[in-house]
Amino acid sequence: MADLVVTFIEASPSDLFIVENRNDCEYYDFGMQIDLRSSAGGLLFDITEGGAGASAYEPFGIAEGRNAVRSFSPVTDGDRVVSILFDRLEGRGRVVFTVDVDDTLPDGPYGQTVVDSSEIAGAMIVITTLGQEPATAVFLSDGRATAQLKACGPVS
Repeated sequence: MADLVVTFIEASPSDLFIVENRNDCEYYDFGMQIDLRSSAGGLLFDITEGGAGASAYEPFGIAEGRNAVRSFSPVTDGDRVVSILFDRLEGRGRVVFTVDVDDTLPDGPYGQTVVDSSEIAGAMIVITTLGQEPATAVFLSDGRATAQLKACGPVS
């Protein structure tokens, strides 16, 4: 079994999703969804001023590892799911995505603009490749989701 880990980090001005290959081999030709719909904090992507989220906002983008990503779905304000297509994620490689994430709780631990890692608990990642069953992982209260993949190469 091999691990692909996605970590959520509350930061300013942008929150981060860090996708890490924890193996020496590479993965290629795979898709990943980050799905916030089942998050404990009712999280959403806040990408425009005056939109669905609270005060600060940040569009979805790539801060590191752009060469590993083929494309990602357009993210509109208030979305809760983003789909990403990867070309190749090298061994021990990582990709860092930036975006503002807000909660929708009326009395969240830090208000709606600051998301505690426990608020992403329950959200999911879904990893897919053509002709294979999806691999899923749930974010835990430490802000991490760890997918156990069968082998290196094309994700299966």
